[in-house]
Amino acid sequence: MQDVWIESWHPSVTESDFAGRVRPSALLGVMQNAADHHLEDAGVTVARMLEAGMAWILMTTRLELRSLPRLGEQLILETWNCGASGVLWTRDYRLLGADGEELAAASTAWTLVDLSKRRIMRPSAFPFPLPVSSRAAGAVAADKVSLPGEEAAWSEAGSYTVPYSVVDCYGHMNNARYADLCMDLLTAEELEHQQLRAIHLTYSREAARGETIALRCGRIESTVFISGESESGRRTFEAALEMEYRS
Repeated sequence: MQDVWIESWHPSVTESDFAGRVRPSALLGVMQNAADHHLEDAGVTVARMLEAGMAWILMTTRLELRSLPRLGEQLILETWNCGASGVLWTRDYRLLGADGEELAAASTAWTLVDLSKRRIMRPSAFPFPLPVSSRAAGAVAADKVSLPGEEAAWSEAGSYTVPYSVVDCYGHMNNARYADLCMDLLTAEELEHQQLRAIHLTYSREAARGETIALRCGRIESTVFISGESESGRRTFEAALEMEYRS
């Protein structure tokens, strides 16, 4: 298994937004694919994981953008396994421009799940070799999102019924697509005159096709907070989007 997995990326039209910026969901999707490719290089394919009755479940992602990537740029993505602590595995990322400048950094926290029992497994139960990288963890930490209280002036933001187009092979809404859901809740002012500097997502439970998520939105200064709950009132996800006005 390679110590640090490196991939090139040339964002396409389908991965950009109305302003030619890379959509956050596209970057999160490329990150997920790179992690899969790194594991496949070690012989741990998604098919083998499913045959063993287990899967990786993403718990938290924090992505910080130093400079917003744009359509047509030649980019380099690096990812590495930082090891496990308790039941959580950490995987970090760096996105570089063609000149080697760091454009973004991210950290993700994963857990191993027994698919038949829908139960979290300890790292020692993983049956495949998975060496920890010699590269240290980055400065970004994948801690859980902490939502504020009433000072965020929370309001109902409608509901979202999970469609076919966002569901992956595990039968639930793909982690990267939550970024699209969040970006869709930004105002026209925020989308047109501000830019995303960080997106922080914590996933509390799966959302299957056809399930409806009730959304609430709050704001404190330049940060937009979003929470989603199932029809039974169980928390589905939490998010924080840090914005700033473009110079």
